[in-house]
Amino acid sequence: MSKDSHFIGQPVYSQMLKLLDREKILKISHETKGSEAYVKRFDGYTHLVVMLFGVLKHFDSLRELEIGMKAEAHKLCHLGLDYIVRRSTLAEANIRRPQEFFAGVYSYLLKKYAKFLADSRPLPRVIRDRRMSPKTGRGCSI
Repeated sequence: MSKDSHFIGQPVYSQMLKLLDREKILKISHETKGSEAYVKRFDGYTHLVVMLFGVLKHFDSLRELEIGMKAEAHKLCHLGLDYIVRRSTLAEANIRRPQEFFAGVYSYLLKKYAKFLADSRPLPRVIRDRRMSPKTGRGCSI
């Protein structure tokens, strides 16, 4: 059986990670001032993957995130993580990594996938001093 690029039968988290370009996110991380300062292993892409894991699992604290990652330790290699991130590492990364990195990733993803997003904003309408006729649907003078 060949590997298929369709998303049928794959977990939502795995599907979402396939939409992320690791190299581009790392490039954004290196271009953002202070994003990779004092970093040995926990780069910007890994930070993003771990935080998305916490969001999708509805974790409210770093303690829950750490425990959840330990519970899923056998699946982490499928996500591209080769180690379990400790709570202290997450706390330091959240303090040190500037928000501009995540803003840059967001703007990159928005540009890349904007055409696939549903736009629920109403189109601008011209307000007229007319009422709609119930029979014709056309405007009539007041």
